This record gives sequence, structure tokens and C-alpha cells, in this order.
Amino acid sequence: MPIDTRTNNQKLQIQAGEVLFLEGSPCNSLNILHEGNVSFEKKIGESSIPLYILPGPNVTLGANSLLTNSNYNYTIRSRSTCILSTYAMNASSVQKTLISKLSLGMMIARTSLKEISEFYKKNNQVRKLSSSIEAFSDNLSLVYYLCNPSVFPDIKLSEPIPDDPNIIDPVIRLVRDNLSNFQERGGRLPDEPNTKFLEDNMSEFLFKTYLEEIDLDDKEFHFIRKILNVNPKIQGALFESDPSLMIHSLEKLSDTFTGLNNLLQAEAENLQNLLNLYGGDEYSLIEKYLLITELLETGYSTLSPTVVVPIMESVIRKGEGFYSSYKSIFGSPYLQVTDGFQKLKDKTQAIGQKFSGEIETSKKAASSSSIGAGIDISAVKAELQNSASQILNYASLPAEAVKEFSALMIKLKSLKNPLDSEPDIRKLRRNITKTYWDVYRSCFVKNLTSGTNGPKPVQLMMQFGFFDESLLDDEHIGFLASNLNPSPRYSEPVPVHYGTEWLNQVYNKQVPTSIDELGQTFFEKVKLESKDVNYKKESDLPPHLDSPEARLAYEMQAMYEPNARLTSGGPATHLPILTRYHVSIPLDKCFVTKENVYKTIMDILNVDYTAFNREIIYKNEPLGIRSEFIQKSVIPDLIVIPSIGPKIMMWQDLSIFRGAGSKESRGRIIVPHFVTGDLKTMLLETIAAFRWELCKNILGPDWNNVGMPSITADYTDYVQFFKKNKDLSIEIKEKLSAEFKRFRTDRDKFANDYLLWMKYESEGVQRLNRVVRAIFYRHIPFHKDIRDKISTQPAYMELQNRFKNIRSRQHKEHENRYKKYANEAGMLPDVLQENLNYYLV
Repeated sequence: MPIDTRTNNQKLQIQAGEVLFLEGSPCNSLNILHEGNVSFEKKIGESSIPLYILPGPNVTLGANSLLTNSNYNYTIRSRSTCILSTYAMNASSVQKTLISKLSLGMMIARTSLKEISEFYKKNNQVRKLSSSIEAFSDNLSLVYYLCNPSVFPDIKLSEPIPDDPNIIDPVIRLVRDNLSNFQERGGRLPDEPNTKFLEDNMSEFLFKTYLEEIDLDDKEFHFIRKILNVNPKIQGALFESDPSLMIHSLEKLSDTFTGLNNLLQAEAENLQNLLNLYGGDEYSLIEKYLLITELLETGYSTLSPTVVVPIMESVIRKGEGFYSSYKSIFGSPYLQVTDGFQKLKDKTQAIGQKFSGEIETSKKAASSSSIGAGIDISAVKAELQNSASQILNYASLPAEAVKEFSALMIKLKSLKNPLDSEPDIRKLRRNITKTYWDVYRSCFVKNLTSGTNGPKPVQLMMQFGFFDESLLDDEHIGFLASNLNPSPRYSEPVPVHYGTEWLNQVYNKQVPTSIDELGQTFFEKVKLESKDVNYKKESDLPPHLDSPEARLAYEMQAMYEPNARLTSGGPATHLPILTRYHVSIPLDKCFVTKENVYKTIMDILNVDYTAFNREIIYKNEPLGIRSEFIQKSVIPDLIVIPSIGPKIMMWQDLSIFRGAGSKESRGRIIVPHFVTGDLKTMLLETIAAFRWELCKNILGPDWNNVGMPSITADYTDYVQFFKKNKDLSIEIKEKLSAEFKRFRTDRDKFANDYLLWMKYESEGVQRLNRVVRAIFYRHIPFHKDIRDKISTQPAYMELQNRFKNIRSRQHKEHENRYKKYANEAGMLPDVLQENLNYYLV
């Protein structure tokens, strides 16, 4: 029975297991724990969950509720024999007491900090489990479509997926929504379902950010926390000088505590919903997958046991992990598991045993059939035997470093999945990654300066990120070996470079170095590290600071390494070494060559012909041209690095940032050698970012000045004031309010709309609202053939007429101004003629 606190100033001895204060009951006392320890429990739904345990002495119980004049947020129970003092108080009287007894206020503050820390941990435990379930459920929804496409007869992957508001089944709704986003963002489904695809990170394709931690970004709270962590004497002097600081600090701590308490309720409810969707009732994912096994069992499935069984085993294994984590967090098992989960386990086990020989044979057959004709895999594997040792020996690392790295690799290879996001595995990968890049750099320099190619494992590492043959399957090894030496005949106008070619150019000072993640150039970084000498320009740097080795080391650290991580799509699970765990789509289906990058860029330019345009100043004194603004297309350098993932990075919009020719310099786009999504979609997103950043760079402070129309100014104005825009309906405004929450920046919003513009609007399929369509038609015009085709539709007709009028006027103005530059035959210089042609419609 809870303590009766109506008696003032009482000191009580409480036996273990007794309830001190009950959740929801009024808090009308200040309670101080002198001895023993107590546990805190909170009711979530129908069950009471353990929160944390606090040991005495000098712990104030329920003080946050007293300060906010609210009921107890939790039930407090003694874990051992406790000595407790209670003092009858209310919210107003406690403030007077605290002003006169500052030490008591500091005791409450320290207890509050402990409780906030524990609530934060519990919230994060729930959030992490929710994140794992949501990510896996989203992947299950995509795989369900692959397993049972007949349920979706109206879906054609080459076309936009129609919305059906009449669907009640939450799983079917989830499948359609995720499939729509996946397709729109360039996701690529495998030919048949597989466990690698099922467990891959799909956040890039699904508009999801599976956050594993809540954001406690409250500067005032963190400031108060720092004050309370300084020397108690300093705290005492501060609060004695102004007791209101103590009261305000306690109020802020109470607000933070209340926020985390309310958030836990919301997080637990969200977790409950996710578990219900995963395996809580007849409309759950588990029931859908049980149906697939039943179809297989009765012979009506189009899938073979060799495909289905591994998928079901993964579903069961993940489910058992979810339920185990739930019990660990809440102290009791999840009780709403559908009966179908046990049935799925039983049926999967029975089918697996029945077809065990067929499943094992299929694995071997798949491995050998994927290697490719003309490849002697035995000879290749013999040449790559002990690849890691061959690479380390070639790199000439110190013996101690080799020993440490080898131990890390042995530990990595012993893991069930080395790409797991567990903290200990993340730390292991970070340590491996650091040494790996040292090895890579050493091998590259030796290979470049020795005049002869290093052993095949070294060549495979430099080109593809290969390191250890035991981390890959035979078909992977065979594919890498057969594509090791790309054809040197590429001579197209799009500047595409393989990673080793790019590093070679940097080493030989044929191209400027890149910027780093902080936006610093090589020269700026050297200046910061050489504070004793004031270098005015890059040419002032002495040879020992501006050596080929120094530039290479900088380029790898500044551009190469970060992009290998960023293009992987999952920085938390990044490992630069290529393994079988990275491969969810066959390597030949996601392999990037110079030729297919060139083809994709040209496909894009056939729609958005101004994608890489910028306005520059043209001068030609011999012809009397002192200064003319012209449009020029400068295609960025596209650098294909040894990485695998669903992301292409726009690294920089210019390569020279100051002086003559800077505005004409090429940008840099970084492409992984294996793109696990649609290459064209990935490049479209990257070009959107490139357009945005280039416009900001060219316009400077006027990039968002609506008085000087530009894509950045007009689009930013649209995002900022869309709620007041008379051209948008109430329904569209509500939809935009929800949609914009998915994006962190205006650039991300723009990139999403650009994708719709290029994929759908260019085909006459209207996916944008009329305001965005008008902005894009003005600043991102389609190629003339496309404009002519869609301009017959009412949505584009007025826009096309306006566009033609503006361009015709601009053409006439330029034509009149250029007459003075024409020669006797009436011919203009090529550059001016090309610019004049730009305005032809």
C-alpha cells in the first residue's frame, strides 16, 4: 500500500518490495531517500514496465511532479529496505523552501539529471527497436511483392503506381506506398527475392531515416547540465548570488523530464503499432508470409523452396530478435504475437528438412552458374589465395601494424554479419577502415612509382575495394577478375575517370585537389597547419609541403575516403572492403563503367539540355569583344571510386574557387563502382544538387533574391510562402506541409521535385503542382522536341507560350547586340553564334 504522506516531517523504514508512491496519485510531499534503492515503473497500455533503479542516499523521489503540481509520473517501489523522509508540501511552498535551502535544490537538480539520463536511455532503447522493426518491415513489404505479385494486378513497375484509397489491409497499403517510393527514387528489385536484399539498407529509396536515437537538442538544458556538473562550491556561490537561477534551472529540468516522459509514451505506442504490423494479428506481415509457405506447401506457389526457405528463416530469426529485445526493455514478453508466427516456424522447418538437399544443391549451382563463361575460377582463386597477406606485404606496413590489422580482420570474418550496426562492430569497422586506407595509399604509390603493376589482389583492391577472397563468393571473385582492366579506348566528351586514374592525375598535378568535408582546399589546410609562415598563394608552398605524395594523401583523406563512406548509403554500417554482405543485386547488374555513365548523362541532357549551364563572361580583344555574358555548358568530372551503394555524391560545383576561369571550372561528382539503384535516378538527384549549388555560387548573395529571378530564389520563395499562395488549393497546401517534413533542406525538396520533373512531367504525366511546374518550365526547360510534344496539353500550353515569348525577345536582343561582331560575310564568332542558338525556341 502506498505511503500516507499527510503526516508532516516523518521518517519511515520501508521493506523491500513495497510500493512507495503509485503512478497517477497526487504528489503532495517532498521525499528524500536516505538509505536503500528504489525502482521506477511506468504503465504503458495494459502492462507496467521497469524504467530504472536509483540508489540512495540523497535522492529526491517524485520532485518533478511536486514542482509541476502534477500527479506521479510512475510507480516507485522499494528494491531493498529503505529509510525515507517525507515533508508535506505543494508547488508554491516548495519554491520558498528551496530559496532558503539551496542545498536541497541542488539535491533535487542532481536527482532530476539522473532521472533524465535514465529516461533518455529508455527512450533510445525503444526507439532503436522501433527503428529495426520498421526498417525490416519496409524491406519485407518489398519482398512480399516479389513473392506474390499476383496480389497486385494493377501494378506495372515501369509506370507510376496508382493510389487506391479503398485499401483497408495495412500490409497491402504499406507494400504499395513503399513500392511507389522505391521505384520513384530509383530502387532496383532483384530478379527474385533473396536474404541480402531483405536485410539491406533501403532508406535511400524509401524516404526513410530509421533514427536509432531521439534528438535531445536543447541548448538551455545542456547549459544547465554543465553548470550542475561543475564544482559544488562554485554552484553554491552562483545560486546564493541569485536564487532565482536555481528555481529556473529546476523548472527547466522538470520540463525536460516531462517531455521525455511523454515521449516515452509516444515511442512505446509507435513500437506497439510496428509490432502489430509485423506480427500482431491476421493483417500482419507474418500472416502474409505464412500464406506464402502454405502456397508452397500445397504446390501453388511460383517460387521454389530454395528461394522461400532462406527468406522465411530470416523473417523468423529477426522476429525472435525483436521479441527478445522487447522483453529485455519492458521486463515481460510481447503477448500479442499472432499464432501464425509459430506456424511459420514449424512450416519453414518442415519444408527446409524436406528440401534440404535441393536447397544445398541450388546454392552450389547458383554460385557456379554466376561466374561467367571463359573464367577459370580455380585458377583465379589460386592466384588470389591469401590476398590479404599479399596486399599487406606489398604495402610494406610495419610488422606490428600488420599483426594488429590481421587480428582485426580475423575478428571481422568471425562475425555472422560484419555490416551489423551494433556499437562494438561499428568500432571494429572504424579501426579496420583507418588502416585499410593507409594500406590502399601505400599500395597505390608503390604501384605508380615502381613502373610495374602489383599483384592481382592489389589491382583488385585499388579498383574495386577487394581485400580478402574469403569475404566474397566465387561468382563475385570471377566477375571482379574478368573486369579488372577496363578498356582504355574511352574518348567521349563526358569526363569520366576511374578512381585510380583520378588519383594518378592528382599525384602528377594534372588536376587541382578537391575540397574536404569542411569545404577546405589543400592550400587552406596547409596554411592552417603552417601558422609560422604566411603563404599568400599556392605557388608559394615549398616542395616538401606541395609534393605529389602530400597532394595524394590529402586527396584521399579529403575526397576519396569520405565518398567511399557516403556513397555506401549507410555510414553507420560502412566498411570500405567489398564483401558478400554488400551484394544484394548481382555485381554485373550494378557495375558502373565509363560508357554507361556517358550514356546516362547524354540521356539526361536530351531532356534537360541546360543541366550544366552557367553564365560566364566571354572576352576576345582581337575581335573587339571586351565583355559579353554567354551561356556555357561545363560537364563536371565524374569520378568512379571503389565503393558499393545507392548514393552518388555531388562533391563540389566548381574545382577552382577564385580568380580567372573559376566560374568555368568543372565540378566533381562521385560515383560508386557498383550502384545498387538505378544509375539514371541517382544521377538525376545529384544533378539537382549540382544545379542548386552552382546557382548559389554563381549568384553569390543574390541566390535567394526574388528581385533577380533564378531557380534557387524562386523555389526558396515558393517553399517559404506556399501556405499563402493563392494558386494552390487547401488540399495541396496540407499535402505539402506533410511532405516537406520528410526533407531536411530546401535543396532536398528541390531535388525531389526535379526527379518528378524529369521522370514524369517530361512524359506529360503531371506530378507537380502548377506553381512548381511554372518555376521549372522557366528555369529548367525541356529539350525542344519534348516541349513541342507536351505543349498541346492544357497544363503546359500557357507555360510554353510564355517561354517562347521570353526566349524570342532574348534572342532578338542578343542578335541586335552581336551585329557589331559579325565579319564581312555576316558570320559571328563560333562562341557568340552558339550562345545565340541557345535562345532559339
